Amino acid sequence: MESAVAPARQRDSWWRRHHPLLVQVAHYVVVGGLATVANAAVFLLLRTGLDTVPANVVALLVSTAVSTEANHRFTFGGGAVHRWRARVQVGGTVLFYAFYSSAVLLLLEALLEDLTPVQESLAVAAASVLAGIIRFLVLRYWVFGADEPEPGKVDAWDERA
Repeated sequence: MESAVAPARQRDSWWRRHHPLLVQVAHYVVVGGLATVANAAVFLLLRTGLDTVPANVVALLVSTAVSTEANHRFTFGGGAVHRWRARVQVGGTVLFYAFYSSAVLLLLEALLEDLTPVQESLAVAAASVLAGIIRFLVLRYWVFGADEPEPGKVDAWDERA
């Protein structure tokens, strides 16, 4: 069994060494796609009991927290980051998406009558895809692509220290 795993690890390692951006983009698309589906599903679930904007904000909080951690570990290799950069990124992402997707929803409601929660969920998902490109660049070059932390700095994702 181990002999079948070793070639797969070697291929993965070769791709990571020779095409790191391509591997990161592919991983980001997978995480982003799953996060967008989760965001839309949570929004749709909450939409039955909440108004549009509160349901959107709660769904964003959940999906942003989960997708940021998944991107940290899966897309960008789980290395150490500066704590304040990670927190600014998460807070900034939630604020950006909250205002951006809420504006999309409010504009949609102003333009079209009798929207269903499913149509609203599709609008939220489409808005997330467009903004995801900007988020990838911020994550790659500012949050997780930052210089290595100074010796003695704690990994932002390890709150035990």
